[in-house]
Amino acid sequence: MKLKKYLLTTALASLMAAALIFAGCDKKSDNGGEEAVATEAPKEDDTKKDDAGKDDTKEELEDQPTEAPAEEPETSELSLKDAYKNYFSIGVAVNSWQLADPDTLAVITKDFSSITTENEMKPDYVLDHDASMDSEDGMPVINTEKMDEIMTMAEDAGLKMRGHTLIWHSQTPEWLFCEGYEDGNDYVDRDTMLARMESFIKQMVEYAQNEHPGTLYAWDVVNEAIDEGDGFLREDSKWYETIGEDYVEKAFEFARKYANDDVKLFYNDYNATDGKKSKKIYELISKIYEQGNIDGIGMQSHYDVKYYAPASLESALYKYAQLEGLEIQLTEMDLHYNDNSEESMKDQADKYKEVFKILVELDKNDYANITNVTFWGLNDANTWLTGFKGETSYPLLLDENNEPKPCYYSVIEAATE
Repeated sequence: MKLKKYLLTTALASLMAAALIFAGCDKKSDNGGEEAVATEAPKEDDTKKDDAGKDDTKEELEDQPTEAPAEEPETSELSLKDAYKNYFSIGVAVNSWQLADPDTLAVITKDFSSITTENEMKPDYVLDHDASMDSEDGMPVINTEKMDEIMTMAEDAGLKMRGHTLIWHSQTPEWLFCEGYEDGNDYVDRDTMLARMESFIKQMVEYAQNEHPGTLYAWDVVNEAIDEGDGFLREDSKWYETIGEDYVEKAFEFARKYANDDVKLFYNDYNATDGKKSKKIYELISKIYEQGNIDGIGMQSHYDVKYYAPASLESALYKYAQLEGLEIQLTEMDLHYNDNSEESMKDQADKYKEVFKILVELDKNDYANITNVTFWGLNDANTWLTGFKGETSYPLLLDENNEPKPCYYSVIEAATE
C-alpha cells in the first residue's frame, strides 16, 4: 500500500477506535452462520401498488408565478446496478424457481447484474451418493443437472454468477467423509480425504467454466471456517477432523489449480466485522494471500438493527484492505427488522444508506477494493431470516410484492448524492 494511503489509514483508524466505543461495536453485527432455507415459490398475489399521487392545491399569490415541485423519478427509471456501475456490481441470492418465473426474472435483471444461488450449488445439493458409491476411481461424483439449469438461465438473462460454496462444514453430507461413502463407517484418512476434496473442487470448477464459460466469475472456496470462540479454526468441521488444520489452505490450492485466471477465489464468513473474529480472518487470508491462492474476502453482512455498528464495518474494511489489491465483497447483505411500520422502515432506510455511503467513500477514494454487494434474498417474502429468527423479518429492499421499500431509494441515493 502506498505510504500516503497508509498514513491516512492509520489516522482514520485512530479516529475510528473512538467511534467504535460510541457505536457499541463490541456487540455482534451479524446474525451468525447462514442457514439453509429452501424458500418456496410465493402464491399469486393480485395486490397492486397504488402509485397515484395526491397533489396539494395551494393558492397562488397575485402576479407571482409558482414553481412546479420536482417530481420523483418513476420506479421503472431507477436501477440499483446502474446507480453503482461506477463503484461495484450489485447482486442478489436467488433460487431456480425465481429465475424460471418471467415476472420475477424481470425484477432481478432490472436491478441486479449478478446472482448467487441460495442453496442449489452447495455440496449436499450437487453430490450424488449412489454414483459416488459406484465410481470407478473411488472419487465423489456430482450431479450437474440443477447446476446446468441455473447457469443456462443466468446466461440467457445476461447475469453473472458467484459460486456458493465449495468447502463448508454445514450442508455437506457426512457420507463424503466415510469409508465406502457409507454413513456410519469410519472416516477415511487424510490422503484419501485430500483426494476427494481435490476431485470435488475440480469437478465443480471445471464444469462451470467449461460448460458455461464466462458466466461464473467467483467462487466462495471455503465458507465459515473460523471458530467463534477461543480457537482458530472450527474443530467441529469434518474437513478439519479428516484433513487437519491446513484444509483451508489446501482447498484454495486446489481451486487455484483448476480455476481460470478470470475466476476469482474468495473466503466467505459471517461476523467479519467483529474485532476478535476479524483478526483471525485476516490472519487466515493473509497466509493464503502470500501463497497467491486467494483473490478476495466475502463479508456476509447479516446485520440486525439491535447490533447495528457501522464503525465496526469501516474498521474491518480498512483492516482487510491492508492486503493490497484484495477484493472485498459484501456477499449476503440483509438488515433484520421484525416489524414493517413506517417508522421502522424509515430507520432501516437511514441505516442502509449509512452503510452504502461508507462503501462508496472507501471505494471511490481507493481505500478499499470493493467489487460487489449481494443481497441475501430478493424480497421480504423470501428471506431466510424469518425462519432463522423465529419471527417475521423485513430485511430487504423490496417488499413481498417486489415493490421498492424506503431503503431501496436510500441505497440509490447513497450512490447518486
